[in-house]
Amino acid sequence: MRILRDESGHVLVLRSPRLALVGKADEREQGTGPSDTPVAAVPTASCALPHCCFYCRWCGEPILLPHDRIGLPFGNPDARKIEARSIATVCSKCKHIGNYTMFRGSRGFDTRHKIVLARSSGTTMLLNWLQCEEKTCAARVPLFVRFEQDPQDEAAQVSEWLWDELTCALGHRIEPIPLDSTLQLPFRNS
Repeated sequence: MRILRDESGHVLVLRSPRLALVGKADEREQGTGPSDTPVAAVPTASCALPHCCFYCRWCGEPILLPHDRIGLPFGNPDARKIEARSIATVCSKCKHIGNYTMFRGSRGFDTRHKIVLARSSGTTMLLNWLQCEEKTCAARVPLFVRFEQDPQDEAAQVSEWLWDELTCALGHRIEPIPLDSTLQLPFRNS
């Protein structure tokens, strides 16, 4: 056990690291020795990561996107890889594309939107940067989509998405564009 003190006088106690298997009791805590039964497979480690939890405007279904995979747009300004006031994503239940944000005063803000810890599943991709109809507007909206299976297998579903009421962060309408789910874009252009 190590004890660390900072300049304010607070004490941080660190225990030695241990590896614990999920679903099994630690053998040292039970006081038994190693068991004679062989272990079939080594369990894979899985941990919860910060996800942006948005609620669909049409059906209320939660939409989870890994915060680091979408470029940390709602995090600390120094840590952001992407500069956007809102993002667009599709609801897996009702297939509506909507814009969502965690910035008060921007279009797509809801007090239910939050950052939660969840396990990652599927693949999250940046499909395109959407531009609104207003030519003088500089607020582009990144379209992020989470695919549960391979994006090539779900390419047919892209045509089923509904573009109702999709706007930029300032409220200008965004027209539907053809999307290619096999192409993943970088966060920034070179």
